[in-house]
Amino acid sequence: MTYMNTYAYSVVPEEIDFKGQITVPSLCGHIINAIGQNIRTEGFGIDVMARENRSWILIRSAFEIDRRPSLYDPLYVTVWPVSKGGITFYRCIRISDESGHEIGRGTTEWCMIDITSRRPIYPGDELDVCGKSFSLPCEGPRRIRDFAPDTTDSRKVGYSECDFNGHLNNNRYIEMIFDLLPDNVVDSSTRFRLDLNFKKEIRRGENLSIGLKQEHNDEYLFIAKAGEHTLCSASVQRS
Repeated sequence: MTYMNTYAYSVVPEEIDFKGQITVPSLCGHIINAIGQNIRTEGFGIDVMARENRSWILIRSAFEIDRRPSLYDPLYVTVWPVSKGGITFYRCIRISDESGHEIGRGTTEWCMIDITSRRPIYPGDELDVCGKSFSLPCEGPRRIRDFAPDTTDSRKVGYSECDFNGHLNNNRYIEMIFDLLPDNVVDSSTRFRLDLNFKKEIRRGENLSIGLKQEHNDEYLFIAKAGEHTLCSASVQRS
């Protein structure tokens, strides 16, 4: 079994912004798709896991994007597992262009759970052993504390925003972040790092509030909450 694999994509018109570059949510969507395909290659696909009453949940992510591809550009996402030596596992990615130049990288942290109890379980020694052969491409996701936002908004979770578990799809938080960011940040082609912490799930029909705060000149913090419970917190840092 090959644990490091590369998946090919192409930027299509519905994925680009008004400057002709792939949007960050669309790019992250390709990343998560590639990770999902690699998880299936590892033998832990959604279909297999469901039969065993198990599932993977994404806990934290960190992505560093140097350059966003343009319309019809090919892009390649290489995925591999890295063991942490516990019940959580890293799945790492590297994004390359058609010339093989690296244009981004990322580290995502996952945990296997029992679907009924929602409690973490150990996935087995095979993945743990194979993951010790690889290293991280960038610093792991950082933890982001709660904060009081300067700008807020609210919304209800709809049908099209939910994943196969009936919960709000994690990628929707990235869309919310970039909806709140000021134009000069969204329009920029500057390199950036995106850290995400996923803390609690929310279902279709439930309400959430979102907020943004400028922490420094080059950093913005995002938070999503349902009542007093934090659902997701994130940081966008330009460099």
